[in-house]
Amino acid sequence: MASPLLILFYGVLCAIVGLLGRKSNVGFAGIFVLSLLFTPFLMALVLLITRPRSSNS
Repeated sequence: MASPLLILFYGVLCAIVGLLGRKSNVGFAGIFVLSLLFTPFLMALVLLITRPRSSNS
């Protein structure tokens, strides 16, 4: 059985990834739930890959 501290750490990581994705099309709640279902590391990678490029022109 997982310790409560480990579960809390996982939830905090999911919340941080959700905050990173709050301006995406899915938003904070969507990214948070997806990171709970998959992993925060996978969702952070997806956010980095799918982040639109900023145009300077």
